Amino acid sequence: MSRVLQGSPLVSEEARTAVLRAIEELGYRPNAAARTLARRQSHSIGVLVSDLHNPFFPMVLDGIDAVAEEHGYTSLIVRGKRRSQTEEHALGRLLELQVDGIVAVTERLSRPVIVEAARSTPLVTLTQTPRIPRVDSVVSDNRQGARLVIDHLVALGHASIAMIADAREHAGAERIEGYQAAMTGHRLGRQIRVLDAPPTERGGYDATRELLSDAGSVTAIFAGNDLSAFGALDALAEHGLEVPRDMSVAGYDDTPVAALRTVSLTTVDQFATEIGAEAMRSVLARVKRRDRPARHLLVPPRLIQRATTAPPPGAITIPAARSASSSPGRERRARRLR
Repeated sequence: MSRVLQGSPLVSEEARTAVLRAIEELGYRPNAAARTLARRQSHSIGVLVSDLHNPFFPMVLDGIDAVAEEHGYTSLIVRGKRRSQTEEHALGRLLELQVDGIVAVTERLSRPVIVEAARSTPLVTLTQTPRIPRVDSVVSDNRQGARLVIDHLVALGHASIAMIADAREHAGAERIEGYQAAMTGHRLGRQIRVLDAPPTERGGYDATRELLSDAGSVTAIFAGNDLSAFGALDALAEHGLEVPRDMSVAGYDDTPVAALRTVSLTTVDQFATEIGAEAMRSVLARVKRRDRPARHLLVPPRLIQRATTAPPPGAITIPAARSASSSPGRERRARRLR
């Protein structure tokens, strides 16, 4: 039977027809586990995802799955639910399944856990962890993305800009650092204000309500991701404030909802699908050559200027080169990551 399934030329046409008929009648399916043991290769890549509620992660998965399919691999997706213990358990399950490689789209795994997993299985991370030998990484330049937002808001005439972010996550911490550096660079250090909140709609909503209770002269909100920005927009609408007339709002991730004409959120595009694709290419390359030097890609983001940011009342805007189209449509461009 194995020769028939493998298309061996050593099998006669008569025998092939008889075997295929029997397979159809019996509903036979090949045993993937047995095949993995025999060939020592499963043709599957495990993908550990932190949170599927955030539309950024499905965008990454689109890139991962496209490259996997192109190379004849299957993606096995498990969720970490943004909890360290759950993510470590999920990683262990992928190792038990003997996948050929692992893409970790998560921020909760500790360095020792990553090191231990990489000893037995090729692994690539999508977070800015300290570089580990033979562990590849594909990450967005979060600090630069935050600077793009602040430069844009300052050019519009804003000086009092608050930020909502989760400092416990790598991406959130790096975006806070970029925000603080940009504000300081514009001599607005005294205006720095960071509200610590989960990267969710509820987190953005609660943080904005707190901000509005004693906002003072704040004229713009920079949310650490689009979900938080959506929550901020909801809170502002609840308080009868109009965006961007009364308050400008910018997000981060350029998720599909951000591009809807009714939302039209100014945000940062970090090329999520391309990052996922490059991560899969990296792990497949390591499957072929385990001892190759680690590959680290830092992907530059771009600002997408839409309708939720504008000059504050009475402000004098500073002319600046726009980083991307202000069209509410989702304008992506092909990029070759280096």
